[in-house]
Amino acid sequence: MLLENKTGKYVKYAIGEIVLVVIGILIALQINNWNEKRKLNDTIKDVYSIVKSDLLSDIAMIDKVLLYTQFRDSIFKRVINRNISFDDYLKCNQCMTILGGFPDIKLKTRGLELLRQNSTVINPNQDSLSNEISEFYSISHTEIDVSTKEVTIDWKDNRAYFKKNMTWFEDYTNSKINEEFINYALSSIDYRNRVISFHELYYEIYLNHLRKYKKEANLLINKIKSQV
Repeated sequence: MLLENKTGKYVKYAIGEIVLVVIGILIALQINNWNEKRKLNDTIKDVYSIVKSDLLSDIAMIDKVLLYTQFRDSIFKRVINRNISFDDYLKCNQCMTILGGFPDIKLKTRGLELLRQNSTVINPNQDSLSNEISEFYSISHTEIDVSTKEVTIDWKDNRAYFKKNMTWFEDYTNSKINEEFINYALSSIDYRNRVISFHELYYEIYLNHLRKYKKEANLLINKIKSQV
């Protein structure tokens, strides 16, 4: 009986020890899960914060481009509408060089790259915002890249034509008033057509893509703010 009593106590003690070990393991696993979840949440917040910073920087650059191009847009429209005179060209250096170049922007992509690098932990099926951000960048960057290339091709074509055929090309590249150019600009259908083409590609397509980017970026920033 004594032997059976001692054996029973040992069994109960062993079972108690096992239970305590199991409980300890479960607690450790739970703590580990909490830590991993916290690390994941911190990673997501860090990535989204960088995405937000990139978008804010892009918007600031877009605003500068839109502000800079306002005056030049008015010159384009005056040329297209034949509402510009010889004296206007003499008084306005920029009127001569509206086809001489164009401001564009380089969009920030650090946040997007981090989002891609962490795609294994930021599951789009569980986090719809990451999927929305990826789609936004995919569509908007493609639109802007394509329109930038089209504007660049048109600009290069104009420059190559002027370089090969026009005696005033040197003054043109130095933004120097040249009466031969003014006569060409006022009388040539070719020049007006080039202005129309460039205005459409840059002001009506490229800048509209930038405006669209800005609008959608602001919506994403608000969503990020509500989640981070």
